[in-house]
Amino acid sequence: MYIKLAVFAVQHWKKLLILLIAIFMVMFLFFFGAQEQQQEGGYTGNGTVGKAQISAFVKQYEPLIAKYAAQYGVSDYTQLLLTKMLQESGGGISDVMQSSESVGLPRNTITDPEQPIAVGVKYFASVLKKARGDVDLALQSYNFGIGFIDYAKVR
Repeated sequence: MYIKLAVFAVQHWKKLLILLIAIFMVMFLFFFGAQEQQQEGGYTGNGTVGKAQISAFVKQYEPLIAKYAAQYGVSDYTQLLLTKMLQESGGGISDVMQSSESVGLPRNTITDPEQPIAVGVKYFASVLKKARGDVDLALQSYNFGIGFIDYAKVR
């Protein structure tokens, strides 16, 4: 029986190799596809996010983010703005939205966290409006500048 199996394997080694590679690829795609889905799964595209790990430093500013998000009409994006704040501040600087440059000051000049929150949320609302609700484009434009929206739309 082992001899017949060995003869079969020798005669059909190419087909067996292709089958083995195909099985491996399917397993690979399932494993890494599930990992990617878990990482991206929280964002729904409507301004809400899943379970982002927000530092206590950033979390303390949620009421201010909510206040200015309501003021500028982007209340649905409060959680997204918290994650943006975490990205911008690294979770520990006073210019929590990196807004000093937006008001013509040198980087990290602002020391009162409320001012960069007000400026940052207002700016996010403006880029979101100009991007016609395209959150990905608005987030890119937050850092690249509002002119990036026109550039990206052309290209």
